[in-house]
Amino acid sequence: MLPNRSNNAASVNPSSSAEGGIEGYVLDNMEGAVDQASFLAKLDIPIAIIGPHGTGKMYVAKIVHQESGRAADKIVPIDCRAFRNRDDAIRAIQRELKNSEGKTLVFKSPHLMSADAQLKLARQIASRTLADVSPPRYLPNAKLVALFPDTLEHLILYGSLTEKLASVFAGYPIHVPPIKDRKQAVLRWADKILGQECEKRDKHFKGFTEDAEQAMLEHNWLGNISEMRQRIGQAMDVAEKEWITPVDLGIFKSKPAVELAAKPVPESFLESSEKPASSDEIYTPTALEQLDVALGVAVNNMLEAEKLEPLGAWLVDCIVLAARERFHGSLRGTADFLHTNPRNISRWIPQIDQRAAVRESNVTWGESRRLISEWIKETSSSVQAPLELSQNMLLSHLEKLEGKMRVASRAKVMDMSIPTYQKRVKNSDG
Repeated sequence: MLPNRSNNAASVNPSSSAEGGIEGYVLDNMEGAVDQASFLAKLDIPIAIIGPHGTGKMYVAKIVHQESGRAADKIVPIDCRAFRNRDDAIRAIQRELKNSEGKTLVFKSPHLMSADAQLKLARQIASRTLADVSPPRYLPNAKLVALFPDTLEHLILYGSLTEKLASVFAGYPIHVPPIKDRKQAVLRWADKILGQECEKRDKHFKGFTEDAEQAMLEHNWLGNISEMRQRIGQAMDVAEKEWITPVDLGIFKSKPAVELAAKPVPESFLESSEKPASSDEIYTPTALEQLDVALGVAVNNMLEAEKLEPLGAWLVDCIVLAARERFHGSLRGTADFLHTNPRNISRWIPQIDQRAAVRESNVTWGESRRLISEWIKETSSSVQAPLELSQNMLLSHLEKLEGKMRVASRAKVMDMSIPTYQKRVKNSDG
């Protein structure tokens, strides 16, 4: 075990230590993001917090809220991924803006809203006046924060973010680096998460083996802290001893550690918008793209083990459970997101629970399960039906094994009858 690590909660600065600080804080300054958040919290400007999924953007937003002096219960997350259409977004945001006095409104992924909803929000922020109110009224005294998964310039380039909404949040963006660039905090976060999960699950683990710690330090953590929490939670489900190993975590191969060059201070929006996009930027695959690869690995591992597993059923199970978690147990929210009806969700849950023990004990399926959870958390409610999209991905991998696996076996893996399987293949080809 490595020495001198602390998983005790700590405050952002000495003045707030009496309150115990922000929940989950583990002495990680996030390469200056925490200090920047504390400074900008005192200014009357909208704030963009930028970073990949799972880096801790919401945590930084909580620092902004705390350091702005607002009451602890006055922070309001607005999940823009959940809006089903333009009108839904406009109504919800208008309601929150009108009642925002003394609050911090945190817009999560506002680039996923329709262009009309983005423009209406941008106009109100820029003019400091509420829309659709007579007589005209100024915006209430609220702190406005937006969380973005990529730079404003890239989101504009990709066509998802309007320039007007970008401009109102572009003054002093806070960049939260990925966990792989915060190596000094990796094991602190791991210890903190293990302690939290042990308490939540009423389990006891002594910690991580030395090779598990080394593997965590060398791992790329594409899903950042969210991936770490998911891997540790899944490790606790399969670990047979009091110490968690790399195999329990699903980190099978050690990658050479790369010494990263010192990173420059991020440029302002206006400076960087004048420069062309760099062709040297490292591409980070989305959770859906990583899931596609993981499903291929699961199929090939099953073929090598010569044991058929109901991967199609497990795929549906994990998507339903992840959607239900995202919508806090709401059958209506889960059903709408999955493009089905609440009655189906209620009918599926008992079968999903019956398969839980076998599904969750399968080590090679753990990576797919983690990526499904990450994908469902981040995707917009308006995308193609998640069940159909993911089943088509699995179907594609199985069809590549046409010469090695009979159609009856492929149908069994998809958890379908042979006629249904053949119909799905035909429809996907068309």
